[in-house]
Amino acid sequence: MEKPIEFGTYIHDLRKEKKYSLKIVADKLGIDISMLSKIENGERQLQSHMLNGLSELFDLDYKEMQIQLLNQRIDEQFGKEPFFNEAIKKISELKNK
Repeated sequence: MEKPIEFGTYIHDLRKEKKYSLKIVADKLGIDISMLSKIENGERQLQSHMLNGLSELFDLDYKEMQIQLLNQRIDEQFGKEPFFNEAIKKISELKNK
């Protein structure tokens, strides 16, 4: 499994690239500015229901964003387990049967 993106940094970089204020992005996500700031700084996690607003605002592929968010969560939760890679491989094999 490739290293997942850090959504806080990713959103921050996209926002700066588009020259959007915290308010513009926060309003689109239905959250307040302080929550968005905490997400960007890695103090809070992005919630999956926010992906639709992000994909619309930044013209990104929703499916790919959801996959990346799931990758990040799985890696954070289980990535340091000694048999993590083997477990992911086994899941993939079972799904492909």
